[in-house]
Amino acid sequence: MYDHQTRSLWSHITGEAIQGPLKGKRLKLLVSMPQIAWKTWQTNYPNTSVLSVPFRDGMRESLSRDSYQRYHTSQDTGVSGTEYTDSRLPNKSLVIGVQLQTKAAGNTQFRAYPLAHFAETAVINDTLGEVPLLIFHDKTSFATAVFKRNVVEDLRTFRPQEGHFVEDNTGTRWNTVTGEATSGKEKGTRLERLPAVNIYWFAWARYYPQTTIYSP
Repeated sequence: MYDHQTRSLWSHITGEAIQGPLKGKRLKLLVSMPQIAWKTWQTNYPNTSVLSVPFRDGMRESLSRDSYQRYHTSQDTGVSGTEYTDSRLPNKSLVIGVQLQTKAAGNTQFRAYPLAHFAETAVINDTLGEVPLLIFHDKTSFATAVFKRNVVEDLRTFRPQEGHFVEDNTGTRWNTVTGEATSGKEKGTRLERLPAVNIYWFAWARYYPQTTIYSP
């Protein structure tokens, strides 16, 4: 992607300008929940604003069609067809990429969570560096969320509930869209959400070759 003011070219994976006057500058990564149904979002945030797209002849049809459908089903890696292989996983394996600063290691840690691990469960409890993590992925809606498992000073273990909800080992129920506790003494408390991205393995590994891969 590029900015209109300086026409610097930016990586949408790292947020870094890789060419142009702003080369070396880095955009701030914001936390979000990738790919969630509008009905679910609206239920949790009824006062949300919606980006309005003016439709022209044929535009509505083009927006309803995935222009990258052939790419998703092929073995091509990158829009230019560049060959790249980190043999730890197949190139087109989908993973959840997580990066965070850890005090113990003194640097940024990277870990990939293959979506294959979420075939039987929507929740993974893990620790990266010294940071305990809750990884949520709903295979039906493709919604993904990553949180710290600390509640105040208490470390929790989570298990999936129906829909976009999890329950911890104290019986407290949490909404994974908002990160908010919906029951128990912590009701209204929010888990700290961390940046995450749903991405092909080859792209994640190419930018972050030092990444580890989650294994149960």
